[in-house]
Amino acid sequence: MGSNVRAGMTLGRPMEAARVAAPRAVPFKRRVTGLLRPLFAVAGVGMLALLVRKVGPHELGAVLLGAAPWLPWVVLLEVGRQGMDALATRASYGASAERVPLRVLARAQLIGTAVSSMAPAGRAAAEATKAALLSPHMGGGTAAAAAATSQAASLAAGGLISFPCAAASFLLTGWSVFTLAMLGHGVVLVLASTGVRACMRARGPCAWLAKRSRKWAQLTEQFRETACHGPLLPKSPVLAFLGSRTLQVAQYAVLTHAVGIDTSVVQALFSQGLYLCALAVGSLVPGQVGVSDGAFALAAGVLDTTAARAMSVALLGHLVQLVFVLAGALTPLVWRMPGVARPASPSPACR
Repeated sequence: MGSNVRAGMTLGRPMEAARVAAPRAVPFKRRVTGLLRPLFAVAGVGMLALLVRKVGPHELGAVLLGAAPWLPWVVLLEVGRQGMDALATRASYGASAERVPLRVLARAQLIGTAVSSMAPAGRAAAEATKAALLSPHMGGGTAAAAAATSQAASLAAGGLISFPCAAASFLLTGWSVFTLAMLGHGVVLVLASTGVRACMRARGPCAWLAKRSRKWAQLTEQFRETACHGPLLPKSPVLAFLGSRTLQVAQYAVLTHAVGIDTSVVQALFSQGLYLCALAVGSLVPGQVGVSDGAFALAAGVLDTTAARAMSVALLGHLVQLVFVLAGALTPLVWRMPGVARPASPSPACR
């Protein structure tokens, strides 16, 4: 009997080690996303190459070179946009916002910008990244709720700005595909924003998670405390994101003027709406490369210009985007933060 016990012990240790060492199965959804991401990236680059060949690389290069002196102004407006986005994230923390150090928030914003440009469902990925970076200062539940609130506010702002864009499209094209797409985009985003916030404040999901483990119970208390702050549509984050979208309209006004298009407020709003619709369609394509370029080339007649000039607007936008992607990618390497003790869990603000 003793030999059997010893044999069981000697066999049990390798079996346990094998279980620990065995790699975990990768979820099917993650594997599919991992395959689709490079596939869509290649498709976007291929579409861009075809568009460049069609409009003529020499004409396109001449337009881009002529517009280059205007790029510093577009970059400056993008800095303002990043500041407004960071302000929206801070406002999403509600009463806990004072615990967010500004330097930590600025660092998280830069890193989140790089993630949002390259990852599928970029805005959601960026908010999740910022939540992970800020959670040591706020607690995991609070950071997660603020990220979800910020995402909902971003959806609401994108939806609200789509309505004046649709009005601009109507003035230029009547009841066209562009107008209907922008109008539908606005309605869907506002409804999605309201739905996200309503789900966050519901007691059922939080109670279900709290029953599963003590750790989840602590996090759900933090989550609900932050989620219950303010109205269903959070006013301050939505206004900050609207300010960001307004600066983006100004960016498109500068870009369209830079490539030689006779620019007006109506055309700048139309360009913004076109970009937002391309962003929705090409959410799986990194940086929407090829998607936004094709949308602008398709709308060249509406902008009363050539395909090369219209497409240059999107290409210059990619160039500015690339500057901030590189800055965000380098930020973790050159800007490090000391470790911070996690805060205690607060009591829920609503029942």
